[in-house]
Amino acid sequence: MQITYEKLHDACFAILSKLGADESEARQVSDSLVRANMRGIHSHGVKYLKMISERIKAKMMDIPTQASVIKQSQAMALIDGHNGFGQVAGTMAMDLSLKHADEFGVGIAFVRNTNNIGFLSHYTMMAAAKDMIGICACNAAASISLWGGMEPVLGSNPISIAFPTDTEFPLVMDLSVSNVARGKIREAERLNKPIPPTWAFGPDGEPTEDPAEALKGCLMPIGGPKGVALAIMVDLLCGLISGSKYSKDVKTFHKLVGTTGVGAFFLTINPKEIIDPTLLKNLIGKYMVDIKDIKCAESVSKIYLPGEIENENEARSQSEGIELDTGTIEMLNTMLKKLNCDVVIQ
Repeated sequence: MQITYEKLHDACFAILSKLGADESEARQVSDSLVRANMRGIHSHGVKYLKMISERIKAKMMDIPTQASVIKQSQAMALIDGHNGFGQVAGTMAMDLSLKHADEFGVGIAFVRNTNNIGFLSHYTMMAAAKDMIGICACNAAASISLWGGMEPVLGSNPISIAFPTDTEFPLVMDLSVSNVARGKIREAERLNKPIPPTWAFGPDGEPTEDPAEALKGCLMPIGGPKGVALAIMVDLLCGLISGSKYSKDVKTFHKLVGTTGVGAFFLTINPKEIIDPTLLKNLIGKYMVDIKDIKCAESVSKIYLPGEIENENEARSQSEGIELDTGTIEMLNTMLKKLNCDVVIQ
């Protein structure tokens, strides 16, 4: 079923408001969740509303969010998310990073004690929209082992980088350091679908196509030990330095086992002192055209650059509506009815 952006945003906003979010944070979280669905990143979309509701009821999440800047010096800041919405702390951090980059050429913000911040390119694209370069990373609950190990000690710890361009979309990388984000395995389990054997190891240390077994085991890191190395560096950068949780101490958002303690890192680079922003965008645009000017393999109809598929999804969602499965729509309508919201998705 296809839903308009306005209808889905209204539903999300209504649910969050009834759960106790103030107007500003309800809008920020809705922006992130709905845009994830628009871009085809359903693992980070409105399905999170159910777990948000459960965590609030279990008093494992504190809203309204009281995120605050606790340290700041020139181009650097530290924000405490106070166990509220990760999107609120993340937006505050990115706004500060952008402000400092505009003044000093670079802006860095750390976040501690927050929750899932949503899909990371939501933040890095904020920088690209202002002709700057955005970098964002966060840690997560342990799902990856050291190479050759069988016990999860590191999160899938995603990273995003976005460059501005003169094309229709920024050049955006947004990936976890596992072959796939754990959210996609949860999505497969919810839809009762098998997963590729390259996604995860079961609890016996062998590759599995069963999402339920995968969630009991470990995710496969990208590039083997290289992915493990990236996960370690992100964990230190986002968790240990910020004063947040790290390694096995980070709790999953998807089970009621305690506060998550997620840490995040935001970096904005303003290139204007090095190169004219318009020239930079032109050069990157030309770079994108040049590297795509190659012969495709016989089985490939089109070569995509990072972020291009998601941009096409978003454009299609804007013109045709956001595609949601029946289960998600039923979940939303159940929550809307239970919370006495004046919105129905049909």
